[in-house]
Amino acid sequence: MIDAVHYLHRLNISPAGAKRAAGNLLMISIGAFIVALNINTLVIPYHLITGGISGLAIILKYVINTPVYLMILVLNIPIFWWGYREINQRFLFYSLAGTVALSALLPLTRNLITVPQLDLVLAAIFSGVLNGVGFGLIFKFQGSTGGTDIIAVLMKKKKNLGLGEVTFYSNLIIIVISLLFFPVEIGLYTIISIFITGKVVDSVITGLNTNKSVIIISEHATHIADQIINELHRGVTFFSGHGAYLKMHKSVLNCVINRFELARLKEIVLHIDPNAFMYISDASEVLGKGFTGPNRQN
Repeated sequence: MIDAVHYLHRLNISPAGAKRAAGNLLMISIGAFIVALNINTLVIPYHLITGGISGLAIILKYVINTPVYLMILVLNIPIFWWGYREINQRFLFYSLAGTVALSALLPLTRNLITVPQLDLVLAAIFSGVLNGVGFGLIFKFQGSTGGTDIIAVLMKKKKNLGLGEVTFYSNLIIIVISLLFFPVEIGLYTIISIFITGKVVDSVITGLNTNKSVIIISEHATHIADQIINELHRGVTFFSGHGAYLKMHKSVLNCVINRFELARLKEIVLHIDPNAFMYISDASEVLGKGFTGPNRQN
């Protein structure tokens, strides 16, 4: 039997990082619990379908009455075998943990909560939300539930296909398969649920508090930078620019702020230089002082 220290070394996780790894496993398990609860309380009772291998396992339950948890494990075996030597071992480990956790929690969460009778549209919407929260937690802490997630990583490596592209086509295949056995309405509700799941996953991973990256071009760049530093206590970076039209040198400022500071920053810029050129874009994940700390794994 491989001892724990040797296995952590294979995963490039130092003993000091074991505590963080345990925290990741806990959050992956919580995410798997939410997904399992959703499948047992909303998806199956309302005869809905989800994406990925879980969706295929649910279709098999509807058609030949096989246990969902068992089919998730069985369908993932060849995928994990395929990915064992091809992808990052840490990701594979966390994916295995997520897959086993989901399969183990599915029988345990059966009949755990009784949901009041809902309209089918509401069931699809809330199913997408719960799935998004659960999968979002799993993905945020570097795991997955195997299946199409591992296939997507493999296809990215071998065929240079985008992860979103592979996920889209795999979900499309699940929907087409469902149309062979169920009414069209089920496929349409599944599309609604999968769409909401994707949006909620993005929100969980990147956070709801989207920051703003601001680019400012002004002849009073130094004065503007001083005001931003003194009033907003945010760092400012200067870039050297060259105007293509007037062939003149320009100072370009870049500053990252949270959305609550945006109005005050506009006031500062326009008060100092009403002719300043400024554009603002979303910065969905910012790491560094004053924002979110890096998620170190070792």
